Parts: sequence; structure tokens; C-alpha cells
Amino acid sequence: MNLLRHIRPTRSDGTDPIAPISEKQLALLWQRRAARHRAFRTETGARIQVLYPGRPGVTAGPDFRDALLMVEGQGLVQGDVEVHLRQRDWQSHGHHHDPNYNGVALHVALDSDGEPSRTDSGGAPPVVNLTDLLTDAPAGDDNAEDTRARLWQILAQHGYRRPERPEQMATLLNRAGDERFLSHSSRLRMLISAQSPEQTLWESICDALGYRHNRHPFLMLATAAPYAILAAAALRLPDDQREPALTRCLLRLSGFENGPSSDQARAGLGPPLDSKEWRLFRVRPPNHPRRRILGAAALVARFCESGLISGLQGAAADGDPKALTKALIVSSGDGKPAPIGTARARDIAVNVVLPFLHGYGTLAGDHADAEQALELYRRYGPLSDNEITRELAAALQEPAWGRIADNARRQQGLIHLQRLLAGATPRSR
Repeated sequence: MNLLRHIRPTRSDGTDPIAPISEKQLALLWQRRAARHRAFRTETGARIQVLYPGRPGVTAGPDFRDALLMVEGQGLVQGDVEVHLRQRDWQSHGHHHDPNYNGVALHVALDSDGEPSRTDSGGAPPVVNLTDLLTDAPAGDDNAEDTRARLWQILAQHGYRRPERPEQMATLLNRAGDERFLSHSSRLRMLISAQSPEQTLWESICDALGYRHNRHPFLMLATAAPYAILAAAALRLPDDQREPALTRCLLRLSGFENGPSSDQARAGLGPPLDSKEWRLFRVRPPNHPRRRILGAAALVARFCESGLISGLQGAAADGDPKALTKALIVSSGDGKPAPIGTARARDIAVNVVLPFLHGYGTLAGDHADAEQALELYRRYGPLSDNEITRELAAALQEPAWGRIADNARRQQGLIHLQRLLAGATPRSR
């Protein structure tokens, strides 16, 4: 779609300066072209180069999250980006009183005549006019190479030198992927040392079910409904009543359904969550927390006899990614999206279960089990791509190399590199 034909220059006489282009279309242009643009200038004349435009925001808040910007006078800055047709929309949309926008590092607009953009925390993100993005041809290969060189300079400080060949890039991503796995294992070992191993695994699975938007309320739910209490209650019921009873219990505790709180207190469960804790704005139906809660209940029912750890250890024992994934899938019998589909099950296996089993084995002195978990992680094929893996792969590697992050380990390596880049930058607040 050629949007440039539908755009005429901005005006400063107070009339509507925008021709037929929507804010959504402008955001799309930012995503596709900002990193290819040579540089922008803020309202004060500072030069800003976009290294990574950010991942699209899918919940209430800024349009793009975790952008990487090279800002004249500051260096590398990480933060969110808000896109408007008119700068004054920041005020009219109420962003100056919304803490969700405190992390905005850059405000971009077609019409940049307006009052300074202020955040709820008192910050003043710089403003960039996007007219040049619409009318100028994007910078070519030289700009992409400049961006690539800057990113590798940062990564070299963390021991990741720029590879010269595709096979070197593959080796580097393998190492980065293993570092991410081992950091997960180390964090889980600390949690296991502070509470029961089974509860640690339960909380970690629930955290993963919350995905990007509802991790905190899912963790609160797992704390209010300890695995040991749920499993013991399930064992007192006939097999066919376990999952429905657990589902009712968790939905009541989540705040999605009403029920007698006295029964929950007598059972040793915590108070129900306020339903307002859940973020539902722009959450796709398959990721709705209610469906994920059904999946959590099904997993408790499935492993209440063997135990959550033993059950998943058994599923991982043969070293087959398909067997472990199958143990985590919860299908739907009503024709609706699965509470835990194959893609989510694979994510949980790679990011939670296998690092947990590695950490658990290490603490127990069972290094064979720990090594088996690491080797199974290395066998997993590619997970679903996300903005981070796609954008960072394009930014870091030569275009002619093709897809190198072709398995879970290397995809995790890209995420690890992104975290290193983010950690090297001041975060806008």
C-alpha cells in the first residue's frame, strides 16, 4: 500500500494538517521505516537514530515498547514510543495523567506544534516530527550497516564479538541461548531454596500462562492457591470431578466468578483477586486469562497423583521434545481455542519446565538429570517467532545469511542478546 500518495504537507495555521492517513497507518510506517531512516531531529535539534523501533504495544499504553534509540548527547536509550497524528493528542488523550506512559522515551507526530509532552511522573520525552519519514526515501544499506556495527559494539562489551560467517553466528546464538537457559535455572534454584520445589514449579507455570499481559495476577493466583492444597483437594474427589472442581475453585479465586469465600478460607486458600487486576484490553481470545485458568486446573488434575515434578520428569525422561510438549497441552472439548495449545506448551517447556528440572537436579546433586534437561532444551525446534527475534535477527546479521535462529536454543539466544542490549541502556522513566 502506497500511503505517500494520500499525504499532503503539514500546516501550522491551526487547521487540520493531516490528509487521509490514520494513526494506525502512521504507526505501521514507524515500525517499517524508522530504523531505515538516517536520523530524526527533536524539537530542540538533537539527532536521534532509531536502532530498533520497538515491539507493538498490545495492551493499554504506548504504541511501541522497548525501542532502542541513539540520542545525541545521551548515547543509547531504551524506552517506549508513542505515535500521534498531532502532538497535542498527547494531552487530549490523557497520557499526561496515565502512569502507563511514564516509560515513553520518544513522542512522534506528523504535526509537532504543541505544548511539551509531559508524563505523569514529570518526564518530558523529546518530540520528533515524522513528515520526513513520509516524504524521504529510506536510507539504504549503509544506514543498516551503521546500525549493525553500533549494536555489535555494545554486545562485544559482553563477550559477544561480531561474527564474520553464518556458522559463527550460529555458534554465538547457541552460546547465548545456553546462557539464557542457565540464568533461568539459577533463578529457579534460588526460589526452590526459599519454598517447596513443587510450589516453585506451579508458580512458574502460572507465570508463563499469564504471557505478556497477565503474569502478575497469575502469580498472585498461584500464591493464593498453593499447588499442595489444590492437589490434596483433587485427590479426595473421583477422577471425573477433579478438573471441574479445580476450575471452579480457580475461577472464583481469580475474581472471574463469584463464590463463598468462607469455603476458600477453610480450605487454606487465599482471598479472591479483584477482577480489575486482570488486563483484558487487546488480549486475543486464545490468550484470555479465563481460558488459561482452565489449562492450569487441567494440569493440577493431570498430575495430582504423580506430583507435578515427577509427572513432568517422566515426560522428559525419554529426551523427546514431543513427549514433554504433549504432557503440557490441554485441549478444548468445546471447539474453542485450547486452554494450552501446542505453541504455548512448547514455550512453557523451554522457558519453565526444562530450566526448572535443570536447577532442581543441580540442587539435588543429580548432575545427570540436570544435563539431560539441558540436552532436551537443545533438541527443541523453533518456537513461534516474536517481534524481538524477528527484528533483532534482521538488525544483527547480514541479510544474505538467511535464517540462522532456526531452533528454540538460538531463538532464546537472540532474546538473551536483546536483554543485554536493553541492560546496557538507560531506561526512560
